[in-house]
Formats: sequence, structure tokens, C-alpha cells
Amino acid sequence: MQTIDALLDGYSSLAVAKLLEPLAPDFHHRTLPERLGMPVRDRGAFAKHAAGVFGVFEEFRMIPRTIVDDAAAGVVAIHAQMLGTLKWDKGEWNNECVMIVRLTEDGCKVLDVREFVDSAKAMEMAGIAPEHFGGKASDTQIADDDSLFGWEAVCLSSWIHVGIAFVALIGLRRMLS
Repeated sequence: MQTIDALLDGYSSLAVAKLLEPLAPDFHHRTLPERLGMPVRDRGAFAKHAAGVFGVFEEFRMIPRTIVDDAAAGVVAIHAQMLGTLKWDKGEWNNECVMIVRLTEDGCKVLDVREFVDSAKAMEMAGIAPEHFGGKASDTQIADDDSLFGWEAVCLSSWIHVGIAFVALIGLRRMLS
């Protein structure tokens, strides 16, 4: 969980260098749902994207609400709240996301992040920092399947089970609070 803590701390730091520390050299980030049309970003493109997004915040915190760790598969699902203060008197930012993170075999680096975002809030952010939300992310060709990311090792039914478990945990947490 040190790698996940480092990733979340990197987001909260608003420092691109700190965010990049736990990322593998061949890291990829995908913003979902796909209908948002955001490009898949390699490590370099993700750094540029993060710099743009970080640049609109005076302060920011990524607060994990639920973490599901499948150490055997090297996959961690995180439901997080994102709180911050926007620059230029744009107000407060309160959003949430679900990130599915795939780690290296030794668990020391982040290979991939699939980040499910609130579509309406993503469009709101695109209005604040439009140059950082589209365009060409890298020269990497993205295939229709997931072979670029190596996600084929985790079959679709496993992802469905992770999703169901995650939703159940969130529901249980809300019932108990």
C-alpha cells in the first residue's frame, strides 16, 4: 500500500515531480468513461496534463474513502474524494472518482490507472483548463483491446467482480454511517 499512498500523496501535493515518483516508466493513464473523449496518456503526456490541472488549484486533497486491494492480481481500486480551492476566485472543488490501479509485480510502481470521473465535473474542469483536456497525448497507437496495457491478464469477469465488490463496499459503508 506504500505505492498507493505515494500516488495519492502525489495528487494531493500539486507537484508533478511527486506525482510521477511512483509511476513506472511505461505508465499509462486512461480517463473514463470513454465517451468523454479524453486521450490515453503515457507518462510524459500525463505529466503535462497534471501540470495543467494542478495549475488551476491553490490547494487540493485526494482523500481515499474506500480501497480494495487485490494483491494477487496486483490491482487496487480506490474510491476517493477530491477537495480543493480553485484559483482566480473560481470557488471550491468537491468531486469524487474511482481509480483502478495496476501495479508492477513487486508492487513498487504504478503501471496503469483507469480513472472514472464525474462526467459533468470533468467538463467543468475542461472549461477552466481547456488546453489540458484533449488533443494528442502521445505517439502510442491505442488498440481496440487492452493489450497495450497488459490488462488481458485480468479477465473481464474479474473486473466485473471487482466492480460489484466495490459498489457493495460503498453501499455497506453508507449504510453503517
